[in-house]
Amino acid sequence: MIPKYVPIVTAKQAEFDAYNHLEDISKKKMLPLFELPKFTQTTNERVAYKDKANPIECYLCDLTNNISSARGSLPTMVDIFTWSPNSTLENGEHILNFSVNRLVQLGVPVIPVIGYDRWEDAEYSNALLHIDNTHGKFALRLESYAFEDMIDEDHFLECIDDIIDSIGMDPSLCNVILDFSDVTKTSVVDIQEKITRAVFLLSKYNFKFISIAGCSITAVVNDMVPTVDSTGIVLRREMVAWQAFRNSIKSTNLVFGDYGIASPNAAEGVIAPDANGKIRYTIKNNYFVVRGHSRRQGNKGAQMYELSKLVTDSKHYMGMSYSWGDERIMNCSNKEFKGNLMNWISIDLNHHIQAVLSEIFEFERVIHRESIESSL
Repeated sequence: MIPKYVPIVTAKQAEFDAYNHLEDISKKKMLPLFELPKFTQTTNERVAYKDKANPIECYLCDLTNNISSARGSLPTMVDIFTWSPNSTLENGEHILNFSVNRLVQLGVPVIPVIGYDRWEDAEYSNALLHIDNTHGKFALRLESYAFEDMIDEDHFLECIDDIIDSIGMDPSLCNVILDFSDVTKTSVVDIQEKITRAVFLLSKYNFKFISIAGCSITAVVNDMVPTVDSTGIVLRREMVAWQAFRNSIKSTNLVFGDYGIASPNAAEGVIAPDANGKIRYTIKNNYFVVRGHSRRQGNKGAQMYELSKLVTDSKHYMGMSYSWGDERIMNCSNKEFKGNLMNWISIDLNHHIQAVLSEIFEFERVIHRESIESSL
């Protein structure tokens, strides 16, 4: 089955909390890509793996346990994007092999992600060749270098052929992700042009489906809402570009995806005591961003009561029964709950996923109706 939504999310507790509070029907309609966060000294200190004999292995065991608990028997993509392509455990085993094979042992139908940009690394490609992947499904992730290579069509297609032939991949079982990453400075027209070129070049392979991924959320809230204690509307360029392409080519299996409510450029593992209170509330084609002030100033964390009230009193609020995230926003506006930075990632992301799924279903319904009317 082709999913309706393919989000890229970091395999962290806040993201798992958002996901675990979704309805089962929503989980079944999406195919998430979990990026395994890089093991760093900050992670080591925070989670206390430093006392373990094999800290990296223990860390990855915990991550894969969380993925297994979240997805169970539902298909799941996994990538090691933030790690060096040749990263290994303490015993020398490649982290990609270990993570994928362990998920298989846990009963998760895992789909390993192949990074086009990383394929030339010998240790990385060798790891992919020795993954326990009996179902034959892979996801091919095309990033910045791939889009540059597409200008030289022959070279790009040679690279794709090399990956397919080396892996022994059956494209009809596999999917492709067109990863545009941060699109805050990219026009909708530019995104559309790249989608068009990629879909055209990949059409000869008959992949099961192609999805896009992009993020219009900036790494810092100041770039979206410059004024402290105010609100702003941010265009979701990736959604508008996807809709425009789907409108023009209604029969394509181009699936929508994004980075949720977190910028791919956000600093990894950095503690930000002066971070502004904020709520990123997803609405049709946009984000309604409510910005507060430093959580070390004024009313500190209690500012979330007022920020939540701004959301619930706005025309954008979808009601507390819409999602778990919406319920928590209402709870906060009633001063029943305040939350920390991690809680608000969970709340914002949970609402975002539900809002995106609803948006996609409504868009597809309109497309289907127009297609029927045009054929009469």
